[in-house]
Amino acid sequence: MRKKDRIFRLVMTFFVLSVSLTSCHTPTYATEDSFSAGQRDSGVTRFLVMGRDAAAGLTDSIFVVTLNDATRQATVLQLPRDTYAEYTTRDYKKLNAALNTLGASETKRFLSRALGVRLDYFVTLDLSCVRRLVDAVGGVDVVLPQEMHYSDPEQGLEINLPQGAVHLDGKGAEQLVRFRSGYVNADLGRLDAQKLFLQAFAKSCKKLSVGSLLKITGVVLTRVQTDIDLPTAIQIATKLQTYDTDCIPMATLSGSAIRGNSGAWYYVLNKKGASLMINEYCLPQKILTETEFDPDGIFDREDHPDFHKLYTAEPTTDGG
Repeated sequence: MRKKDRIFRLVMTFFVLSVSLTSCHTPTYATEDSFSAGQRDSGVTRFLVMGRDAAAGLTDSIFVVTLNDATRQATVLQLPRDTYAEYTTRDYKKLNAALNTLGASETKRFLSRALGVRLDYFVTLDLSCVRRLVDAVGGVDVVLPQEMHYSDPEQGLEINLPQGAVHLDGKGAEQLVRFRSGYVNADLGRLDAQKLFLQAFAKSCKKLSVGSLLKITGVVLTRVQTDIDLPTAIQIATKLQTYDTDCIPMATLSGSAIRGNSGAWYYVLNKKGASLMINEYCLPQKILTETEFDPDGIFDREDHPDFHKLYTAEPTTDGG
């Protein structure tokens, strides 16, 4: 193993331990009865990671991160923020408001049952720290697929990014991950941009000294909440040192965008396609059946024919 890789993994160990100490409450030592999605899978750990936009109070980024000890591989499955989900009786049913409505622990339980997989821990992150993180690593190099321009004075948000290869500082990186309105495919384009940013950020991290990487940990200390307790964090951090960090598969859960009766856009999951993707990215040891995914139909809307058609359609070859 190269020296730089050893340093990177050791610092990731410190990072996970630090995250475990930033919980704003007493860690929850959950019992098996707390999860309706079944028993813990041996050698597999899953995290629900949610990035909150402090200005709007909504969750802009939602990921299921799976660690597989057998293959020493991590995978990331994205859930679009506009995903339709019946977690509330209110009219607004986009998944990005679930954290505010249910709280982190209940959102984890809710999605564990809906997705058909046990989510072991949650991590919530204030997206305002993206700017500080990127500045701490000296910026990121990305190739932007298009120009990005947007103005929202009420949020204090101004986005002006050129197309092509650019080096982004923290301010530019924050603009990249928040830009949405100019994509032809709306929220899906934003998810692709988040993948682009995460890959670029990981590359920047691997070029840094130990001191610089420790500085990154300090940036997030006061902006992360989690239910990972310290003993578990030590175990996870130790395992991470043996993982392959060069290639982390990442995908967006299968579905399609559609406009609702109110005119708002929603992302409707495709039941069969989503089941296949969860098997690929989250369940290395067993097969998730269609009846185990979304058993309560919370991602469907039967009274809306167009929603229901997308939910029940046969998946395409790419899982969508």
